[in-house]
Amino acid sequence: MSKKEHSQPSAVSNPKYLQGQLESVLHRINLEGEFKASILSTLEGFSIAAASSQFDDVVISALSAIVQDASKRAEKYMGFKRMDEVSLVDDDKFRLVCREFLVEDSQFILTVVVPPYKTYRRLTNEAIRDIEKIIQEKRKKINE
Repeated sequence: MSKKEHSQPSAVSNPKYLQGQLESVLHRINLEGEFKASILSTLEGFSIAAASSQFDDVVISALSAIVQDASKRAEKYMGFKRMDEVSLVDDDKFRLVCREFLVEDSQFILTVVVPPYKTYRRLTNEAIRDIEKIIQEKRKKINE
């Protein structure tokens, strides 16, 4: 994964807006899990929100889409049931975890970069629930 060339912003985006609310969730799980990156993207690989990190969120979003495509192919051609997670582990035991989930009619991917020997499932479950709630509330306000 390529590293960003510029410095990290120190403040979370404005929580009044959807992106700021989503980024707050990502920042929280980065802190609690000591994750190196957290990105929310579309199934097509477009980044929606990202917690500041040393990694390029555009690259991770695109890679997440490729990983999810591979999981869909495994489901189709190997008869796997729906997979909710795909994980890649490097020689240093860093883990790239891609969790696909559905909010109403839209699919998203939550991707986290997890340091060696750290747990992540509880935090990603919490983040997915929080993200679902934020998106549903925003859509409800739009439809009122």
